[in-house]
Amino acid sequence: MFKNYFKIAWRNLLKNKTTSFINIGGLSVGLAVAIIIMLWVTDEYSTDKFHKQLPYIYSVMQNEKQEGEIATFQSQPGPLAAALRTAIPEIKYASRVSYPSEQLIKSGEKSLYETGIYAEPEYFNIMSFPALEGNAVTALQDPGSVVITETTAKKIFGNEDAMGKLITHNNIHNLKVGAVLKDIPVNSNLKFDMVLPFSIYEKENSDWINRWDNNSILTWVELNTTANAAAVNKKMTALFRNKSGSTTGEIFAYPLSELAMHGKFKNGKPDGGRIEMLTMLGVLGTFVLLIACINFMNLSTARSERRAREVGVRKSLGASKKNLVFQFLSEAFLMTLFALAAGIILAKILLPGFNNWTGKNVSFNMLNPGTWLLLGIIGFITGLLSGSYPAFFLSRFQPVKVLKGSIAVGRGSSLFRKGLVTFQFVISIFLIIVTIVVSRQVRYAEQRPIGYEQHNLIEIPARGDMIDKFDLVKTGLLQLPGVQSVSAGSDDLISFNGSTNGIEWPGKLKDQDFPIAVTRVQYEWTKTTGLKILQGRDFSPEYGSDTLSCLINEAAVKKMGLKEPVVGTMLDKNKIIGVLADFMYNDPYTAARPLLAFLDKKNTSHFFVRLQDGEKWQNKMGEIEAVVKRSNPNYPFEFHLTEEAYDRKFIGLRSGAEFSSVVGILAIIISCLGLFALSAFVAERRTKEIGIRKVLGASAKSIWVSLSKDFLKPVVLAFILASPLAAFAMQKMLLVMEYHIQLSWWMFAIAGLAAVIIAIITVSFQGVKAAIANPVKSLRTE
Repeated sequence: MFKNYFKIAWRNLLKNKTTSFINIGGLSVGLAVAIIIMLWVTDEYSTDKFHKQLPYIYSVMQNEKQEGEIATFQSQPGPLAAALRTAIPEIKYASRVSYPSEQLIKSGEKSLYETGIYAEPEYFNIMSFPALEGNAVTALQDPGSVVITETTAKKIFGNEDAMGKLITHNNIHNLKVGAVLKDIPVNSNLKFDMVLPFSIYEKENSDWINRWDNNSILTWVELNTTANAAAVNKKMTALFRNKSGSTTGEIFAYPLSELAMHGKFKNGKPDGGRIEMLTMLGVLGTFVLLIACINFMNLSTARSERRAREVGVRKSLGASKKNLVFQFLSEAFLMTLFALAAGIILAKILLPGFNNWTGKNVSFNMLNPGTWLLLGIIGFITGLLSGSYPAFFLSRFQPVKVLKGSIAVGRGSSLFRKGLVTFQFVISIFLIIVTIVVSRQVRYAEQRPIGYEQHNLIEIPARGDMIDKFDLVKTGLLQLPGVQSVSAGSDDLISFNGSTNGIEWPGKLKDQDFPIAVTRVQYEWTKTTGLKILQGRDFSPEYGSDTLSCLINEAAVKKMGLKEPVVGTMLDKNKIIGVLADFMYNDPYTAARPLLAFLDKKNTSHFFVRLQDGEKWQNKMGEIEAVVKRSNPNYPFEFHLTEEAYDRKFIGLRSGAEFSSVVGILAIIISCLGLFALSAFVAERRTKEIGIRKVLGASAKSIWVSLSKDFLKPVVLAFILASPLAAFAMQKMLLVMEYHIQLSWWMFAIAGLAAVIIAIITVSFQGVKAAIANPVKSLRTE
């Protein structure tokens, strides 16, 4: 029986090539989008799932009240891990870990920068990063050992066995390779190329590492299988408050299994994260696939006139409604099968470009049974969804009526089909509006006044003892033609990571405490970077020692409520000597944040070189490299263009805008296929009416206008419905950003106009075809 169903379905598919092509084409595009999004979502959900003890692994986090709200962060005090091991028996393992940073390693003539972390031995008892050779726990117990990944071992030692070999770390430490790890899985949220003993980090940062009031490192714990996380949290908070003296700080264990998807916090509680993006992607994929399914329904019902007599004959010969439903569902599943195959091929073709576009590394593993199971589920749901309505619609025809040529489709069916097309265009217009708004927001932020001159500004990371030779390097660089000024700072102008609170100033209120970004700079910092001083002066050797002076930005002045004159005001023991104009750093979508700058000739790690306007930086880099290498020969030369580094901040939202625009274009194309289906259906139903009108003298133009007007009603209705929905969604999105555009009527007008123009082009094909048809052919049976 099923063989006959599919045999007949195959014949109908070949008999109606155009309709079949449109159906399969629309479904394949929808399925390709759904497959890519499915692969992306499953890849994200697989993050960190490879850890054997995942249910018991936690990141220790901290809640701290700031300005009436609760701020949540991962950074913890250095002594916390040891105290947890001793005081809380439910904690099986605890480990301190540094944030990832670039580390220079050398062996013989080879040298390279790799991403490294410093960790205590128990880190590898907690995390499942298996070793190919050696024992990572034992290796980190030895301050003279290092753990590297397989790829790093091949980079530095080639095909030689790395175990036991020496590498030079940062031109200071000679370390022995104590273990070689398998490469870190691509679906790991924790990434590194090498792990160094935490004892080295502890020795290099002895001035703050044992202080309870400095939150600068990560702490990971593994709880016993019987431990109660809530009870552990209470014990950790009590311990922290007792040791640190804090009265508001709360320490809690947050599951690693939740960190990737729900790692965003608001007022001390989880408030989204990557799950928001994945939900949006899932909705987009579902909508695009749903639009394609609606096309199938409309095209199938549009051919009802041709299939009606077939149904009548089959029922007259004894076929039941159930048999006919299965027959039409077989056609839907056959087309879905072809569309799924085409969608898989299309997805595989588009996936490399998608990965390059989004920075992801999503793969299509054809050998993974889970992938095929998901594909089968998607295919089955698609076939059932797209084929159900046409199957029940066509199988209900009564043989007596259809064999007489009388088919009563009913007003309800017509409204349902128009409703489906309206729904398609609601989604399409919504996505067009989203694309316009997001694109405008990205452009608005990109064109935002930055507050300093990025053009012709070069940043050079200060490696090794390069900062100790700052004056020597600066003198050499200033001798180069085209180099205007040179300075240095602890931050690269794009991101400022250090902050402090508890600073005192005149008129400070009891509850007026907030984090203030802190940076340390050399002389001529403002001149080199192009920052503007609104009041006072910059640090200068002409005024003697400025070590007890500071610069403050406008945002800090306003937040503190400082009264004029600001210059001369004391912040703790530091005197304000200048007020900086606000400039953009960290998040380009927020207002300027309070900032303090202190003069410091030792703790700066970024050189800044300002070239004269008109100088081509490409022609200068060879000369600049030669000067730097003379003073720092043991480190590879590297530099960054501040302008390019700043531009990378917009990659995320820009990619989102581009992705939504592509999905929007696909949605509108597939929706137009649906409109084409509706126009074909209406034209088929009104063939005799059009013939009579032409015989009575109606012009082709008036007939086209009459048909097109009906076709455009769903589009206009869709615009009316989509506009408030898009306005609500976009307003919520924009309010998350402090620096954002305002919604304007023209954004919605462009979306509506684009949809109408595309719809007119689409329906004109059927409208013109019906208008110029020979009325004799449609009326000869009357």
